[in-house]
Amino acid sequence: MDELDILKQNWKRNAENFPKFSEQDIYAMLHKKSSSIVKWILIISVLEFVFWLGISFLMKDNQSSRQMESFHVDYVTIPMTVMGYIIIIYFFCKFYINYRKITATDNVKMLMDNILRTRRTVSHYIIANLAFIILSSIVVFIIFFMNDQNLIEALNKSEAKGNAHIFYLIYIGGAVIFIGLFVLVVWLFYKLIYGLLLKRLHRNYEELKKLDF
Repeated sequence: MDELDILKQNWKRNAENFPKFSEQDIYAMLHKKSSSIVKWILIISVLEFVFWLGISFLMKDNQSSRQMESFHVDYVTIPMTVMGYIIIIYFFCKFYINYRKITATDNVKMLMDNILRTRRTVSHYIIANLAFIILSSIVVFIIFFMNDQNLIEALNKSEAKGNAHIFYLIYIGGAVIFIGLFVLVVWLFYKLIYGLLLKRLHRNYEELKKLDF
């Protein structure tokens, strides 16, 4: 239960024992809460950038990364990596702009508009990241399929036996399952973290709609 809920209950139970709060007081409280929420969205986006940057460094010398380097497909992997960082940095800037706009807001309508804008930005950020994960995962599976000697030999053996369709089915099916599970985990993470913050922003928005200035 947050401060606004407690305040409402106090009004209902003991209205005569508590000081009267104006709509301007309630607006100030909602403004402060909304600014805090957007600030946390900004902080989480920065932490996420640091997390993925750390993961990329930690995985740089593992077997899969070395194998990918042996394929000499930097013309694909480097643009994909740059694209991933551009997405995160772009939305980090958007979150920062949204935060600055909300902290500078001085009326109900502008605050409501900025809350809606922030919620849309977060939704677009989640969609963009999930789409990038799907795209980059597909690219990686295609690169391994076309360059990994073990896979090529397995495919040749399957073709010689007339079972190439089974090989394709297993490989593509495995790729779909892996990508699906990975995307699901990331989506659940976003749902848990950003979803909670967006829910609180929505509550603030609904409370602002009740104010009459």
